[in-house]
Amino acid sequence: MTKLKLLIAALFITEITFNACDQADNEIKENSLPVTIKKEYANKYFQEYSFTISSNNWKIVNSKVCFVDLPIDSITETTIKEGLLMLYLKERNEYTALPFNYYQVRKILSFQPSFEPGHAYINVYGNFIINVSPKYEFKLVIVSPEGFRKSKNVDWRDLEKVRALMKIKSTI
Repeated sequence: MTKLKLLIAALFITEITFNACDQADNEIKENSLPVTIKKEYANKYFQEYSFTISSNNWKIVNSKVCFVDLPIDSITETTIKEGLLMLYLKERNEYTALPFNYYQVRKILSFQPSFEPGHAYINVYGNFIINVSPKYEFKLVIVSPEGFRKSKNVDWRDLEKVRALMKIKSTI
């Protein structure tokens, strides 16, 4: 009889836990504000977008993986295959190209970009909580195939050099 009571108690606690998680997930989805996406600069070869992602914008896959989906129509199959897409994370008043890793003692948080037509994704993999910061600022640079062919010797990981190529002033 005692084993049965323990089993029932364990099932009850499990049910409450799963319901609480489902409710928390639903609250996060319902309360998530849209990501702010702003087109900063464009010409026929280059486009620059700025966006801010708050902690409640991340979609949680599991305890070590989350992502955000950025709908951007300018990302085409041709640009993915023949052009260039670069994502940059603002870190200490300068932009660092993704992929980027935060390190803690025996822990890592890795920001990884991926793309498909109409969408840029920022995937976060790690074994500590995403809320290192309440919000993150990113830049996306889209380079057309023609712009990429004309600018092969550029250090694409350095946003300031890319901006100089695009002939725009820094806004940091």
